[in-house]
Amino acid sequence: MERPRPVRLMGHAARAAAAAFAAVAALYLVLLAKLVLTSGPGRMCGIDSCPRGTTALALLAPLCAAAAWLLWRMPRRRGHGRAPVRVRVIAACAATAALVPGWLGFEQIRGPQLDLSGWQAPVHPAAAPVGVWAPAPGMLVRARTDGLVAYDGEGRKGWRLPAPERTPLCALSRTSPSGTGLLAYGESVGACGSQVVAVDLAEGRVRWTRDTGRALVAAAGTSAVVADRDTVTGLDLRGGQELWRVPVPADCTVKAVDGSERHALYVEECGDSARITAVDARTGTRAWQTALPTSSRLREVRVLSAVPPVLRVTETAERGTDAVLLFDAGGRARGSVPASGPAGDLLSEPPPVLTGDTLVTAVKQGERTGVSAYSLTDGRRLWHAGAGDEEVRGLAPTGRGEVGVVTSGPWWTYLTHRGLADGARRARPTVLRDLPLGERFAFYPGPPGSYAFVNLDRKGLLPPVFDIDPVFGW
Repeated sequence: MERPRPVRLMGHAARAAAAAFAAVAALYLVLLAKLVLTSGPGRMCGIDSCPRGTTALALLAPLCAAAAWLLWRMPRRRGHGRAPVRVRVIAACAATAALVPGWLGFEQIRGPQLDLSGWQAPVHPAAAPVGVWAPAPGMLVRARTDGLVAYDGEGRKGWRLPAPERTPLCALSRTSPSGTGLLAYGESVGACGSQVVAVDLAEGRVRWTRDTGRALVAAAGTSAVVADRDTVTGLDLRGGQELWRVPVPADCTVKAVDGSERHALYVEECGDSARITAVDARTGTRAWQTALPTSSRLREVRVLSAVPPVLRVTETAERGTDAVLLFDAGGRARGSVPASGPAGDLLSEPPPVLTGDTLVTAVKQGERTGVSAYSLTDGRRLWHAGAGDEEVRGLAPTGRGEVGVVTSGPWWTYLTHRGLADGARRARPTVLRDLPLGERFAFYPGPPGSYAFVNLDRKGLLPPVFDIDPVFGW
């Protein structure tokens, strides 16, 4: 006896749904095998090392298979015979269509991932890295002791500027305003600054050269600041003509220089005391001078920012100043962040990020590292984000009001975006797949969702520059 039409339609629908669930189960089994056998560390994975999404797939694949079996058995229990051809065609179409939401579900389970899209072969012979400039969006200039190499937005080599023979490149200006960078060559690695050179970073052309003694260099607006043993000199950034000269007292030594659009900054050590001075970048007229809270020789001093002025200062005395010092536009001290304390120890690597009125830095609390943000107006800690068992490897501004944090664990490396205001995660951490990262590196945002990494390792065995893009596919 022929079954009622609604019953027959339900049976046909059950067969189509069974085919859809079976297709998704097969897809998830294939993806599960791929994650376990090919994506895991060492091409295998354990409880703690399996790729993200493995557990969810291991649960969903048998559930989908069970649903397919139950739906397939339903019409057979009700006495339905062999399905008509049109029903089998509909079931095949349903199985094919189900692969789309199945795949989208897998991508949601797996989360965002980035993988290599292009890279440069290691440069031989190896030479020690000095630093990197990012003078324009999509352009990087990597400096080694043997010279400069420019890379375009797709990681291809552009111009190259070799260092003079037997004269290594030893220092770069922190900034490169108007596309002009300052670098210093030295007779030896330990005696930096026997020659200062201004380079047009768009073309790799030398604008001017100046012979000096031991010199520190910085860019300040349209001026180049060169500090040697006796003077701090301001030169025209494009032409090299001398604009002003400030003498350095005989008992003082300039330990650091930097500059903003308006002022040139330099730190002098005079016996057991030290001070920071700001002069007009165009005329050399002193704007202000402030004594640093030190009473012994300086072990380290670095200018982290020129606007506002921020210094990292470490004394040689055992209980001397070891902190990040903050100043206002007039040179008045307005706060400090101690390098060590109950809230954790500030780490010098990776280099901190200063954006707006916020300092973001890696910190160590016991055996674990994390990321903390401090106010540049008064030194208060704004927020802290722990990294668990992972190590903080890199920091960089990655968008409006956010900072990117690269962390590495025993098996995986992640890029996490955190809000500058509260440290909250903006999205799920992005997995960085098998990237050839050195001990030290810098990274910069490129086209939406993409990044360029610059290795600063000393062995020279890794790609100097590589690009990563979102993963499409498995």
